[in-house]
Amino acid sequence: MENPPGGTGSTGSWKATRGSVFAGPSTFFAEKQAVVIDFGRAYTKVGFAAESRPRHIFRSPELRARRRLGEDVSCTLTHEEWVDILDKLLSNIFFHYLSVSPKDRRVVVCDAAFSAAQFRSALAFVLFKRLSVPSAAFVIDMVLPLYLTGLSSGIVVDCGYESARVMPAFAGVPVLSAFSESFGAKEILARLRTAVTASLPQGDSDGLDSEYLWEDLMVRSCYVSCEFPPKEAPRSLKSNKAAALLLPGRDDAVVVSEACRREAIAEALFAPDEAKDEAPPGSTCQGIQEAFVRALRRCPIDVRAAVVQNVVVCGGLASLRGLLPRLALELQAALRRQPDMAPLADKLLFTPLDFAPICAVWTGGAVFGSLEGSEANFSAEDYEKGKPLPDWLRDGFL
Repeated sequence: MENPPGGTGSTGSWKATRGSVFAGPSTFFAEKQAVVIDFGRAYTKVGFAAESRPRHIFRSPELRARRRLGEDVSCTLTHEEWVDILDKLLSNIFFHYLSVSPKDRRVVVCDAAFSAAQFRSALAFVLFKRLSVPSAAFVIDMVLPLYLTGLSSGIVVDCGYESARVMPAFAGVPVLSAFSESFGAKEILARLRTAVTASLPQGDSDGLDSEYLWEDLMVRSCYVSCEFPPKEAPRSLKSNKAAALLLPGRDDAVVVSEACRREAIAEALFAPDEAKDEAPPGSTCQGIQEAFVRALRRCPIDVRAAVVQNVVVCGGLASLRGLLPRLALELQAALRRQPDMAPLADKLLFTPLDFAPICAVWTGGAVFGSLEGSEANFSAEDYEKGKPLPDWLRDGFL
């Protein structure tokens, strides 16, 4: 028996099989993975679909830009202003951070449900007109962490920079009418800045304007205290130590705050009445537990028991020490205080994630981008024909 051309029998058959696998243009190996972008108020995450973590996480303070209309009034930027910002940002993402051509890459955008129309129209303009991407999928960011749990129903608590957002989803459909929010990391950083500045000699706070510095101090010094209910023996997550930290340009350790102040700084998440001085004017924001109960109450009655059994906590602030056990106790106590919600307290279940909380939304987008047959793609042809972008408040969501 003669060997096939190109080698032995086994080698020839392997080459034939290998050639057939890579011959088709739609095979898994030949297809270029989509670019996944999660725009954040503090950090933006970028990478490729089907990967477990983003390729790059970088600061994006330009996405917080607002137009001041008065002392206490501001609004979003215009379409043209957003185009200038996003053109530079997306060019850096494709050509600097990812080093890929946008012309042959699909894009998955982790889209905030209540993002400004000017921002979304400018984003589509830059993607299709400036970068010539073939298609883009706009997916609600608050649903994507559920892709990491294997369940289509649940409540996502995203503890981010500007706010802690709460949104339920049932059978993969977000309940937009139940959206609720509370204080975020921004208020904790403001309280920390006040505490540190007060502990320094007058006029000795120069060089402390870096936001990265305050985030680093928050992570190293602040924590959320927790008192577990006594079953056999009472347990407590509480520290009696003051925080002595080295500030840039200093050779001596500066005491940031006393032990009671270290935990009091983070209490704004659960007791916002103590943080009224840092609250925006006219704010009616409540603690995370009140925002959770409010979101659950806005859900249909037959949906509540299903979503409360899959609570996913994500966001950069979710990594703050002591937050998760304290949040679990606060949510149970808040539910038990409501007569119509008390039975749900015993059904409350948290789903731990195998991914960093700050990347949970992006990783969910990477899972979504690797799926086939998605109907969420918005092609360049659709944009040229004038087809409107997906509108979560118009397209029949709950």
